[in-house]
Amino acid sequence: MIGILIICLLFISVSVLFSWKNIFDLKEKVTLIESFDDLRGNLLELRRQEKNYFLAKDLSSLDKMMFFLSQTEAEFNALKSQIKKIMGSDKYKLYKVAFINYKRVLAENTGKAGNSSAANGDEELRAYGKALNDYTDQLIAAKRKNIERTLNHMLAIPILFSAIFLVSFIIILRITKKDVLEPLLLLKEASEKIAKGTFEPVRISVDRCDEISNCLTAFNKMAHEIETHQAQLLQSRKMASIGTFTSGIAHELNNPINNISLIVDSLLEDGDTLPDEERKSLYNDLMVQADRSSDIVRSLLDFSRTDHEHLEKIPLEDLVDKTIRLVKNELQLQHIKLVKEKRGEILPVWIDKNRLQQALLNILINAIQAMPDGGNLGISMGPGDVEGEMRIDISDTGKGIPADQIDLIFDPFFTTRKEGEGTGLGLSVTYGIIRKHGGRITAQSIPGKGTCFSIFLNTGVHHE
Repeated sequence: MIGILIICLLFISVSVLFSWKNIFDLKEKVTLIESFDDLRGNLLELRRQEKNYFLAKDLSSLDKMMFFLSQTEAEFNALKSQIKKIMGSDKYKLYKVAFINYKRVLAENTGKAGNSSAANGDEELRAYGKALNDYTDQLIAAKRKNIERTLNHMLAIPILFSAIFLVSFIIILRITKKDVLEPLLLLKEASEKIAKGTFEPVRISVDRCDEISNCLTAFNKMAHEIETHQAQLLQSRKMASIGTFTSGIAHELNNPINNISLIVDSLLEDGDTLPDEERKSLYNDLMVQADRSSDIVRSLLDFSRTDHEHLEKIPLEDLVDKTIRLVKNELQLQHIKLVKEKRGEILPVWIDKNRLQQALLNILINAIQAMPDGGNLGISMGPGDVEGEMRIDISDTGKGIPADQIDLIFDPFFTTRKEGEGTGLGLSVTYGIIRKHGGRITAQSIPGKGTCFSIFLNTGVHHE
């Protein structure tokens, strides 16, 4: 960028220098042609007195002719170097000879004034006077051509410099586009992807070392750090969620374990006397309760593990049911009634089931915490607002969110709960997960009546 600025500065400096030189040369030429005009003015006055002398035979005109001749000759000698430069040495000599001869013939005519033999001298004087006029006209015409040529140069130079500037601007623009705008566009796209939860590094040419490359390198480092902390944050939210519904999980595990204990006691006490069919039935019940306990533990482990992102096409309803099972007993303990409904055909979606389950669980936990005295929790699934989109609505009858805070709930560290009761990261993590899946999430709330979160997911390939 500094190099481009230096080139532009040099271009402007050269352009100004050429313009100043042309203006200075033009000023000199205009001044010189004014001197040539003075020369011709004196010469014309000389010829006018010459005409008076020839027509009126006024002898006083001879004195005036000698005066104007001396004036003209003095100007001619003062300008001889410029005249020689413009007309060339040969014409300058002829010009000078015409002056000398005119002066000689005029002197002779002055000596023969009133003599009839001066007629031949009159013709000779007219001839040399005409020659002086012709040479002066040629001199001025040549100088005017020089001025015209200078003006043409002055007009051509801006056009030339404009063309050079245009070409240079196009080259600089292409360089700027390649070295500045395109990397910044990549940086913008990468920033938008980060906002959606996709952490991809920006491609950098290894042979470049400039401000933009350094900025992109720093951005890639930042994106890597954010991705690392995002994964840690997601896992910490999982652990926090597990802590929230631990009592429900413990209660759910307690039932099959108690059943297993009772069946084992029965088998130990009466196993030898029981009929084969009854004993077999107890064994089957024992396996059912063991499988039930295993399913509970497996669901908890599936939810808590830190696998890398894995997209797959799964039935949306299965994922919702699996998430509900994690909070089922918590709902019972909190006296919350769950109502689930389907609206139309439920299509499979491309998702990372573990991460989307975390997003759904965050909303369910928020809903449970918003209804400490019990209430109704509604989950509705169906087609979205546009084709190829599925919608999940999760509504509660809790205390709701104030209107002036509804736009802030997805911001990191924002919470409506009292200090120390929440980190304000649950909905922020949820927002990032939904956006990373190419979806969107909205929230509507009426203070005192409840809140409804709407999740929209694409049924097509995951949006990158």
